[in-house]
Amino acid sequence: MAAFGRFFLWPRPRRRRRTLPETEETRALRAEAKAFLPGRTRELAAAAGISFTGRVAIKHNVSNWGSCSSKGNINLNLNLMRLRPELRDYVILHEICHLRHMNHGPEFHALLESLCPGHRALKAELRDWKLI
Repeated sequence: MAAFGRFFLWPRPRRRRRTLPETEETRALRAEAKAFLPGRTRELAAAAGISFTGRVAIKHNVSNWGSCSSKGNINLNLNLMRLRPELRDYVILHEICHLRHMNHGPEFHALLESLCPGHRALKAELRDWKLI
């Protein structure tokens, strides 16, 4: 604890990650996702001409469908397996585009549009799905 004048600073409590219970359905979905999503990610990256040497991790997030780290690793939500293939590919392509552009700037969107024409409609449709 540090004192500055008459103010005291306490260490912030660490935020606990919200974890979801692992059900039989979730375990089956995770197995399906692990069998399919890494290969599909590498397939789409190769088709886009974007080299991808990182790893693909399958997560059960409640806040996002996917993410890309600065190290070039891609995390995908196991609930992608519940979506129709076009939406699933849109999320994967979105993360693949982050391998080139680690932001959501104009270059990122131009690349995404070239790889996934009509991605804005898919993004709007994805908002109708709720992560569980």
